[in-house]
Amino acid sequence: MADEPDPTCFAPSERACSDEIQRQFSILANHAIPGVLNAIPIIAMVLNRQRQVVHGNRKFVDVIGIGDIREALGKRPGEAFRCVHAAEHPGGCGSSEFCAQCGAVRSILLGLAGQDNIQECAINRDAGTGIEALDLRVSSASIHLNAEHYLIFSISDVSHEKRRRTLERLFFHDMLNTVGGVQGLMEFLVEEAPQSLQADARLIHRAVSQLTDEITYQKQLLAAETNELETNITPLRSVDILDVVEATFQNGEQARQKRLERHDGCSQVVFHSDPVLLRRVLGNMVKNALEATPPGGLVRLGCTPLADAVEFWVQNAGEIPRSVQMRIFSRSFSTKGLGRGLGTYSIKLLTERYLGGRASFTVNPGEGIVFRVRLPLEPDLYDAT
Repeated sequence: MADEPDPTCFAPSERACSDEIQRQFSILANHAIPGVLNAIPIIAMVLNRQRQVVHGNRKFVDVIGIGDIREALGKRPGEAFRCVHAAEHPGGCGSSEFCAQCGAVRSILLGLAGQDNIQECAINRDAGTGIEALDLRVSSASIHLNAEHYLIFSISDVSHEKRRRTLERLFFHDMLNTVGGVQGLMEFLVEEAPQSLQADARLIHRAVSQLTDEITYQKQLLAAETNELETNITPLRSVDILDVVEATFQNGEQARQKRLERHDGCSQVVFHSDPVLLRRVLGNMVKNALEATPPGGLVRLGCTPLADAVEFWVQNAGEIPRSVQMRIFSRSFSTKGLGRGLGTYSIKLLTERYLGGRASFTVNPGEGIVFRVRLPLEPDLYDAT
């Protein structure tokens, strides 16, 4: 071991000596671990108990700009990546007051304590041509080899993902503000416009409202995919929900020259769910059915009470090839062309991840195509896994 360790502001600064590092490297070099690490398409390295690099994969070597892994041996991750804070304390990476806020150091310390984990880390590094800001996702997993404790430390650069999500939030914020302003203006014009312009004003107001709804839907879908969507569970009545969905589409463009009917035998069921998300799910089911129905065709919607759940369904005539059925809930899969396919995907995503229910469909000659959403009367009593 090295001589007297330096004082530290956070993680221990003690290091293994160069002979110890070489011994550990030799052990790992004769093991299958390096080959496994090289098969991983992200940065991965092996750290000892002193948080020092004792091996790493080719991706790690390439990213930090060295010719051979031996050049990185003994360094800590922040030192290898030239973190701007790595040299601010004599103890090196992990020992400065800035390191107490570093997700990478926290991940490593948890890993050394036996807790495999994933953290996020924002790092400013000296890229040679200036400071480069990176957003990283890091993970630590413990391994034991020859009775010694090591850590597999891996790094993924999620900077582009972070920037995209920031831009998405700004986009939706600005778009909804702009469209909301236009919608408010059109509401005023609908009330104040002369009789000769009333029809046009209502048409524009309806179009702006549909645009607002579509932007909100895309925002909800992105939030749902990233586990950021919040639900608002309230008491609901099944027939009331169907009435709202039916009224939404009854006179819309999708239902032109088609019939949309609510099944007469629907029972009123009181249950708990998120009304906005449920209307979105049922709306997508109706929209898909209307799009698949030729002029003069019929789309029916209804609900069925079950022992501890309520099942909503939408039915239309037709058939779906078996090859299409196998991918019906897949993201971006569609028979309608490039860039479509989020409708059925969002039905399953919102129903099963956020409403605690199940989404399914059946296709048979007797009843055509039926999409179903089964929801618990009480979400916490239903297992959607």
